[in-house]
Amino acid sequence: MTLKFRTLLTITAVGIGLTLGWGLGTQQVHAQAPAKAWKGANGGQEEFGLAQAIDKATDAKGKIEALDKWKAAFPQSDFDDIRQEQYLFAYQAANMNRQAFEKAVEILKTNPNHFYSLQAIVALVQGLMPVQPADLDNAARITTYIMDNADTAFAAANKPPTITDAQWPGIKPAMRAAAHNAYLYTITARKDVPREETELTTYLKKDPTQATTSYTLAGAILAQNKEHPEKQPLALYHFARAAAYTGPNALPAAAQKQALDYITKTYKAYHGSEQGLDQLLASAKANAFPPDGFTIDSTSDIARRKAEDQAKADAANPMFAFWRDIVKDPLQKQGDAYFDAMKGALLPGDIGKQKGFEKFKAKLISMEPANKPKTLVLALEKPDVADVTLKFEEPLPGTMEPGAELEFEGAPSAYTKEPFMVTFDVDMELKQLVGWTGTNPKGSPRGGAKGGAAKGKAATKGKQ
Repeated sequence: MTLKFRTLLTITAVGIGLTLGWGLGTQQVHAQAPAKAWKGANGGQEEFGLAQAIDKATDAKGKIEALDKWKAAFPQSDFDDIRQEQYLFAYQAANMNRQAFEKAVEILKTNPNHFYSLQAIVALVQGLMPVQPADLDNAARITTYIMDNADTAFAAANKPPTITDAQWPGIKPAMRAAAHNAYLYTITARKDVPREETELTTYLKKDPTQATTSYTLAGAILAQNKEHPEKQPLALYHFARAAAYTGPNALPAAAQKQALDYITKTYKAYHGSEQGLDQLLASAKANAFPPDGFTIDSTSDIARRKAEDQAKADAANPMFAFWRDIVKDPLQKQGDAYFDAMKGALLPGDIGKQKGFEKFKAKLISMEPANKPKTLVLALEKPDVADVTLKFEEPLPGTMEPGAELEFEGAPSAYTKEPFMVTFDVDMELKQLVGWTGTNPKGSPRGGAKGGAAKGKAATKGKQ
């Protein structure tokens, strides 16, 4: 008996097409194909009748039951490809995501460009609960195939009849974008961050335009911060790439702004300032990966280098280090309590000798009076900023020009925080001042009585 050509069934397939703005419509499957024949009694009427039962079913559950009966009676059928596709549609209509996903994987083994199966993999993988490693492996493989072979997968010969010629050109870019997002899910869902970094890096090298991949890769690298803090600059670079790149496959404007806000905040927290951020964004905009040797100094890097530089400077000039650490900084921070402990002690004293110097060096700023002074104002830390006052019980001979370098030791007797100034009592008899070259005319008196009552006080109180 010759069977009439007729519609076997009509099933509405649901899936990612709805979210992308194009639907699958209704898939009409006809019961005739070259070199195919129905099997069973009455010249194939037996199998054909089982197939017709699918069309008569009123819901997805009934269609699945009809498909199961057909398969049980005729496990080997010339129309198995149609049956497999109808299983896929019925599972999707019944929201049986697991079964639909596995059926799509099965179909693609023999028909790698089957549109509805490709669509199902992309649409369903994120809804599998719980998702299994094998699911992720299959979805990663298939979504990669879509991205790498879109021209083949979505060639005109693979267009299903439910999609019009006008719709078909838009399918390829939409499916590539959807496949890319599904691929990223397969990477992140494994919860294996090092593997995630490796696979995302590999993919980004294949397609450097994918800003979403750059952003996801940045997150994967940043997630390893505890184990690999040295990778933070690389993470910042990929965040910058996502924020700055404006070519094909760039982030949408709103997401790009969020990425820019994030990299700005994170860069400043890591580096301590926004210095260098503009250069980073410019480099990342042009290149998906940083150049060899790329790094960004962290606040700890900067502090460490500053400390190293300071240590070198201190070793080269221990007097300045002493002044900063023993005199200026403690007085500014602790005030009177520290000064009371320091007052009257000979400085730099024994501590200075241990550090390799015996006297402070400073530049002469002014004196009082201008001739035979009893007070000198000096600049120790900076050559033009007065921060030391020397007091003498007897006037010094003659005078000297400002700018002359003097060396001294003495006992602190007073201080002020603002402007910072430390006053020292200095005894010329103990040679606590070196470098004074002023002289008195012959026969002129020296001033006060020799050996005044305060003589030697600085030398006898609290040597350090």
